[in-house]
Amino acid sequence: MSPARLLRTSSFRLAGLYAALFAVSACLLFGIVYWIASDSLRAQARLSVESAFAAMEAKYRAGGIEALTAEISQRIQPGRYPSNVYLLLDAGGRKLAGNMPVIDVFEGWRDLPGSTGENEAAQNDFGAGPELSVLAFGRRLADGGFLAIGTDMRRVAEAEEDMIRAFAWAMGAALLLALAGGIVLSRGFLRRIDDMNRTTRAIMAGDLSDRIRTGASGDELDQLAANLNEMLDRLQHLMEGLRQVSNDIAHEVRTPLSRLKQRLDAARSEARTVADYESAVDQALQDTDAALGTFGALLRIAQIESGTRRSHFAEVALSEVLQTLAMSYSAVAEDLGKRLATTIASDIHVFGDRELLTQMFVNLIENGLRHTPEGATVSIALEAGERGPVAVITDDGRGIPEQERDKVFDRFYRLDTSRNTPGSGLGLALVAAVVELHHARIRLADNQPGLRVILEFQHTDLRA
Repeated sequence: MSPARLLRTSSFRLAGLYAALFAVSACLLFGIVYWIASDSLRAQARLSVESAFAAMEAKYRAGGIEALTAEISQRIQPGRYPSNVYLLLDAGGRKLAGNMPVIDVFEGWRDLPGSTGENEAAQNDFGAGPELSVLAFGRRLADGGFLAIGTDMRRVAEAEEDMIRAFAWAMGAALLLALAGGIVLSRGFLRRIDDMNRTTRAIMAGDLSDRIRTGASGDELDQLAANLNEMLDRLQHLMEGLRQVSNDIAHEVRTPLSRLKQRLDAARSEARTVADYESAVDQALQDTDAALGTFGALLRIAQIESGTRRSHFAEVALSEVLQTLAMSYSAVAEDLGKRLATTIASDIHVFGDRELLTQMFVNLIENGLRHTPEGATVSIALEAGERGPVAVITDDGRGIPEQERDKVFDRFYRLDTSRNTPGSGLGLALVAAVVELHHARIRLADNQPGLRVILEFQHTDLRA
C-alpha cells in the first residue's frame, strides 16, 4: 500500500483536518494559559519586591540610613544567595550599599536589562550569571537618598521557556500520534474498500456468490457492506431466477411449439378435406393460445416482481373481495360436484393492489377446485389477526407433500400428480410474487386431509 495512496484517502485527510483543528485549539489554549501563568509569575515577583521594599522602609524609619545600610550589607553577604538585588545611594548619588551598579534615579517600576553586577564575585554571590534581567522598584528616601530593590527575572523567563518547550514537545507528540492514527485509519479504510473492490470485480467476472466481509463493529462501513451483500443476494436470486426461467421457457414452450409444428406438417401432408384443415387450424390455435398464455403469465410475474405496481396501492376492502369471489365460484364448485364454504369477517382492509389481490385469491381458489376430487370442500376464511388480517384457503383433497411445499412456488414446477391437468405451473409463482409485493407471508400446511394455505398480512402502512 503506497504512501501516496494513503495520503489521498478521505480518512487520512479527515484525520489531518482534525489534527489541524486540534493544533489551532491547543495553540489558543496554550496562549491563554501562558499569558495567565506569565502574568502570575510577574505578579509574584512584584509582590516579593514590594514586600522587601516595605521591610527596608520600616528599617529606615526605625534606625535611619545607617541601619538601612547595615541591613542591606548583611543581606548581600557572600554565600547568602539573596533573592533580591539592592542599591542604596545618598543624597549626592554616592553608593552606600548594594549589589547593583549605580544607575539613574527613578521612581516606581523599571526593567533593568543587561549586566547589572559590579563584579563577577558579586554576581556569583547573587546566584546569577553575568547577564541579568532585573525588575526593580525605586523611590527616594526622606533624606534625599535613593533606594532600589529588584529581583532577577531570569527565573520567570526560564519558567516561560520551560512552558513553551513542554508545549512544543506535547504538540509534536500529539501531531505524530495524529499522523500515525491517520495512517492506521487509512490502512484499515483502504483494506475494507479494497475488499469491496475485490468483491465487485469478482461479481463483474461472473462469480455472483462472492460477498463483502463484515466485521463486528457495526459501523457505517459494516452497514454499507451488509446492504451491499443484501443487494447482491437479491441480484443473485434474480439472475438465478432469470436463468431458470430461460431454461424453463425453452423446455415448457418447446412442447406446444413442437406439437404445433407436427400438426401443421401433418395437415399439409395428410389433410384432404376442408374439415381436416379446420381441425388442424383449431388445434394449432389451441397450442398457440397455450404458448401465449405462458408468456403472458411470465410477463405479469415480471411486472409484479419489479415493484412498479406498489406506486398504485390503495386501501382495499379485503372482505368484499373474498365475498365477491365466493359468490362467483360457488356455482362453479357446484358444477364440479364440490362445495365452497366461507367464513369471512366483515370490514377488514389492507393496503395494496385490488386487481393483484383478486388474481392471487382466484389462483388459490381455482387450484383448490382443480386439484380435489368430486365431493371435496374448499373453504375460504378471513379474520383479523394480532399482527394483521389472516386469510386461509383450505381443501380436503390430496394435499402437497411437505418436502415439495417450498418448490411449488417456483416457476413451471408441477407435482407429478398434476401433470395431467391443464396449467403451466405459473399460478403459485404469481401468488408468491403478489405476496412479496404486499410484504405479506404465505405458508402451506397440512389440513388433515388436504392443504391449508395461510396468508398473513401486516398492519404496516405500505405507503411509508
